Amino acid sequence: MHAQQRKWFAASAAVVLLASVLSACGNSNDNNASGASDASSGNAGSGNKEKVTLKVEVFDRGNAPAGAGPVTDNYWTQWIQEKFGDPNNIKLEFVPVPRNQEIDKLNVLMATGDAPDLVFTYDMNTIYNYVKDDGLTDLTPLIENAPNLKKFLGDEALNYGVFNGKQYTIPAKRPLQFTQSTYIRKDWLDKLGLPVPTTTEQFYETMKAFKEQDPGQTGGKVIPYDFSAIDSTSITTPFVMVNSFVKKMTEEEFYAFTTSSYIPELTKPGYKEGIQYLNKFYQEGLINPDFALDKDGKQFESDVANGYVGAFTALAAHANLMAPGKVFDTLKENVPGAEYIAIDPFTDEEGKTPKSIYDPIGMHIMIPKTSKHAEEAIKYLDWMSQSDVLFTLQNGIEGQHYTLENGFPKAVTTDDAKKTFYNNSDIAIISNGKDFGSTDKDIEATAYQYPGYEEIAKQSIRNALKDGYTMPRFDRPIDAEIKYGTTLKAKGYEIVVKSILAKPDQFEKIFDGGVAEYLKLGGQAIQDERRAAYQEMKK
Repeated sequence: MHAQQRKWFAASAAVVLLASVLSACGNSNDNNASGASDASSGNAGSGNKEKVTLKVEVFDRGNAPAGAGPVTDNYWTQWIQEKFGDPNNIKLEFVPVPRNQEIDKLNVLMATGDAPDLVFTYDMNTIYNYVKDDGLTDLTPLIENAPNLKKFLGDEALNYGVFNGKQYTIPAKRPLQFTQSTYIRKDWLDKLGLPVPTTTEQFYETMKAFKEQDPGQTGGKVIPYDFSAIDSTSITTPFVMVNSFVKKMTEEEFYAFTTSSYIPELTKPGYKEGIQYLNKFYQEGLINPDFALDKDGKQFESDVANGYVGAFTALAAHANLMAPGKVFDTLKENVPGAEYIAIDPFTDEEGKTPKSIYDPIGMHIMIPKTSKHAEEAIKYLDWMSQSDVLFTLQNGIEGQHYTLENGFPKAVTTDDAKKTFYNNSDIAIISNGKDFGSTDKDIEATAYQYPGYEEIAKQSIRNALKDGYTMPRFDRPIDAEIKYGTTLKAKGYEIVVKSILAKPDQFEKIFDGGVAEYLKLGGQAIQDERRAAYQEMKK
């Protein structure tokens, strides 16, 4: 085995233990969806080449409808084989990876040399590790033979995949960058004659009123402001409130103190005061005292559906809340007249409502260095980037999976349609969301997915985008983050939870002591390296 390979395998295996955890495309024009792959097959000699197998990762969420077939063999994998694979003499093989174990599984596949030709992840530390250990194919020359892909993504998105001057990943484009929005029971506000809160302090006073007057007549079960476990996979979070306490920083401080991989940003100035505010909410019974036990968010969803929750912060326009038959529908059945509206109350020292938003890209698509079919992989992504192909993959076949209303595709909800249209967002990997040409149209189209909740969906997205900021981007791996990230993530969550639940006279000791330990465990090393990388990039 080559020494570099041994180094790569060993390094990747270490990550596993630590985590436990693109042939040129012959067609650069958009064609109709059924004919796009036929045009692509016009590459000289493509029919004479030996058939190759192209392996592509696909998320397995375990949510396939009855009769739909597995994520590896269903309507859309067969459609792709017919439209792209067969004309190009390529056999597509989809490799399932459990969504909730994707980093662990990917690390194993990469370490053993069994990774598919196309893999992907959202986790930057994982990507940095692969770049550092030379585990990825340099796509710089290959991307030049993918005109559709380059046109679709554009320079801004592609630049997110450049590390050390080389194109190591293909970032998926994200048309809408929204994340979190806050929701409140409008019927409770109306019953108490209260205005919609527009500042953090007004929000606090409103939550006190919900607690003391129980407008939902819950019999003492009222949870004024709810969220689930800090380290859960749930859609809820209290950190938008916390971030409203963060003070203004220099750009260098922002780069140094902002963390990736969802590590709590404990050392940002003002962050401590934000956690202390949550402690105040806990002491006064304004949050669910057992939030830390709700690891999957199911208790949160149940409490909302049963009418116990006055307000919460969660992902904007989310299917768990607004899709037919989900939480908001169940709430209406259980509590006639109950109604949530979207608000944006958490104000900072400048009166703005800051919140982190997604980068203009989503997950990073990679080709492992072990792949022998990088050209075919890029050809696949280039084919997918054609507007008609991508539209079909994301929306289905008109009349079968959707109808056009007001220019937007409206999903057909028959059982047959559901059987053949359940994992399309995981198949159309080059785009995190649908792109209709403008932010307003994208918001309208997203809200259109939630009949009966269009207005709250649209407002929640606008609120989530307002005063939003993206994470700082480095053009190189931050080695200390790779080394200490997993440990610091767990430690950061532990400090936050203990600080929220602390007795008031113990808060300072628990938080300050926790931060000191956090810095010793690698937090300081990460800050120092991020500062140095920032200064080097500014040169």
